[in-house]
Amino acid sequence: MPDYTGGDLDLRGLRVGAYIIVGGIACALGAAALMLREQPPAANTPPHAFAGKAPLLQPAPQPDRAAYFEEKRRATQAYGWVDREAGIARIPLDEAMKLMAAKGAR
Repeated sequence: MPDYTGGDLDLRGLRVGAYIIVGGIACALGAAALMLREQPPAANTPPHAFAGKAPLLQPAPQPDRAAYFEEKRRATQAYGWVDREAGIARIPLDEAMKLMAAKGAR
């Protein structure tokens, strides 16, 4: 097996190829930058930046979430008035579904 020291390897071709690749990448980046500079803002871009305060984050929102869902569960499973003067009442969801099914079966 001959001893290979790498002295007879011509790296000029590899170097030229690497320069061509790097030049192509640079040209593509430059063309993309020019295209993006000429584009108008996207349709969903707000006209000005949001200037309000950031929303407050809760460290543990689980109890509030559980209370919210319990309130909604109670509202969908109980009778009650939505607007007594207008005569709008709330009935349990299961009863409402039975009434709608009976109405649709006619």
